[in-house]
Amino acid sequence: MIRSCKSWGEKVELFRNDLCEVSVLYLQPGQRCSWHSHKAKWNQFFVIDGQIEIRTEEGSALVTKHQSFTTNPGQWHEFRTPNGPAVVQEIMYVKYDPEDIDRANVGGPING
Repeated sequence: MIRSCKSWGEKVELFRNDLCEVSVLYLQPGQRCSWHSHKAKWNQFFVIDGQIEIRTEEGSALVTKHQSFTTNPGQWHEFRTPNGPAVVQEIMYVKYDPEDIDRANVGGPING
């Protein structure tokens, strides 16, 4: 578990591999993260407690307890805590592509 202090609160990283990262964000009231986008990552926010506002180029959404919001790769966004503190699970992931394989030959029986 990796803890890091941010300008908006604390991030506790629970898990990370080549495909995803799972963290819990402890957000302080009246704060926001930077206006940013990700090249290849989806960013899902699930509100455990409190509420957050997610702003995107398309508008904003209030996300309350037990609701989630997902941003797409290339979508500019930020989260805000205008109405008090919040606890949020953040999952960042890349899209699994089942066609992501190059075959040199066809599998089958060894003797054939």
